[in-house]
Amino acid sequence: MSELKQSKSEWTSNDWHKVCGEFTFHPRLRYQMMNKKDQSGRPIWGVEVPDLNSARWEPEFEFAYDIWTSTGVARAAPTQRGQHSVGLFAAIYSEYQWSGGGRYDRDRVAEIRTKRCCEPSHRETISADRRIECDSGKYYVEWSISRVADDGTRDRQGDGGPQGVIEWDSNAGKAKHDLAINQNIYG
Repeated sequence: MSELKQSKSEWTSNDWHKVCGEFTFHPRLRYQMMNKKDQSGRPIWGVEVPDLNSARWEPEFEFAYDIWTSTGVARAAPTQRGQHSVGLFAAIYSEYQWSGGGRYDRDRVAEIRTKRCCEPSHRETISADRRIECDSGKYYVEWSISRVADDGTRDRQGDGGPQGVIEWDSNAGKAKHDLAINQNIYG
């Protein structure tokens, strides 16, 4: 399955910093390998193929951002400079949780929340450290990239940034079929 991507730009609360963020959700289908079997069901030694019964999703979140700082006047002539404290957040909710049946509970399918102090441009991929069963329904991926106000300077303490929601269906039928055809599992 291909990645799902969103890009957004937003000014911070005080209009001094523009945060341009891109979030990419990589579902990543993982599986174990097994020996291929011949027509009579005996294993063919040395020939391995994917075991589609062991397939699981192991999602990853990719964050990329640029922070532009205004020089002198709010929302005017931004340049990239300085270190910035940035909060990265992503969470996966089941359809039940998203529809209100537990969205605000602590029990999310997966969640990452981290703070970085980085250059104005940064790209990072973070694993969700969870396995999600294939064909287990629809999920919602909520994300945000926020400039945090406590960056150690006395001026221009604006916070905020882009955020969004991506809808993801965990149906792996097509991915498993394509994998089986490419690996010649059935023949």
